[in-house]
Amino acid sequence: MRQVTREQVVSALKAVGIGAGDGLLAHSALQFLGAPAGGVSLYYEALSAVLAGISASRDPLGDFQALPPNSQRLMGTLAAPTFNFAFARGEPYDPLATPSAGMGALSEYVRQLPAARRTSHPMQSLTVLGRHAVDLCERDTPSAFDPGSAFERLLELDFKLLLLGADIQAVSMLHYSEQRFQVPYRYWKDFTGSIRTPDGWQERTYRMFVRDLDLDPKIELYPVQRMLEERGQWHSIALNYGRIACCQLVDFVTVLDEFLASDPWSLVTNPPHRPHG
Repeated sequence: MRQVTREQVVSALKAVGIGAGDGLLAHSALQFLGAPAGGVSLYYEALSAVLAGISASRDPLGDFQALPPNSQRLMGTLAAPTFNFAFARGEPYDPLATPSAGMGALSEYVRQLPAARRTSHPMQSLTVLGRHAVDLCERDTPSAFDPGSAFERLLELDFKLLLLGADIQAVSMLHYSEQRFQVPYRYWKDFTGSIRTPDGWQERTYRMFVRDLDLDPKIELYPVQRMLEERGQWHSIALNYGRIACCQLVDFVTVLDEFLASDPWSLVTNPPHRPHG
C-alpha cells in the first residue's frame, strides 16, 4: 500500500479550501488514502497544522511539535460523528467510554483525545475539539438533529464539510434535512436507557427518526454532489486510492433541501410504487 505523509495531507487540505480557524465536520475512510506514516495521529496533526495556519513545508521537529495530539489549543474546531447504536439494543451510554462504531479510525482516535468533548445523544453523538467544543457539546436535544441541536449549530457557525477518503454517501447531515422534511421512509421511535451524566448515571429517553425497514430505502447522494460541483461549491483532490473533498456545510444542506422539497423520494433509488394522480 502506498504511504501518505503529513505534508501530503496538509497540502491536500489547503487545496480543497481548509484554512486557519475553520470549523470542520469531518467524515473519514482513511484506508483509501494510503498507509499513514506514523499512524492515524498524522491526520489530526495535519488538521491541527492547517487550522493553525502552519505551512506544510515546516520541519516536523519545529512548529508541528507545538501542536501535540491532545492539544487544548486547537485553532478552529474539529467535529467528528461518533455514532454508536448499542443504546437502541439496551446497552448503557457513557460519553467518556462508549466507542464510536463504524465511523472510521479518525473518529475513534479523536474521541479518545484528552481534550475532546462529546455530545449527550446516546446514538448519534459528535466528538468535538477546539474553539466551539463547549458550545456544541452542552447542547442536549431529544433528537440529535432537533432545532437547537449541535448539528444545527454547525450550520449557524458556518462549518465546512470535510471528507477524508469517505465519499458523500457517509455524510450524517443528511438526517438533518430528512427530519425537517419528515420524509415518508422514516418514522419516529423513542429509546430509553441508562446514560452517564456529570451527576451520575440516569435513565433518559432520546429519539431517532429511524429508517422504515419494510421499505428499506436506498439513498444515493451523488446527485447532490453533482449539483454542488455544477455550482462550483464542491472541492476535491485525489490522494493515493481516494480523495479529500470539502464544501460549506450550509451549501450541502441547501442542495439537499432542494431535492427533498421537489420530491421526498428524489434521492431514493428503490421508491415504492406510487399510483399516478
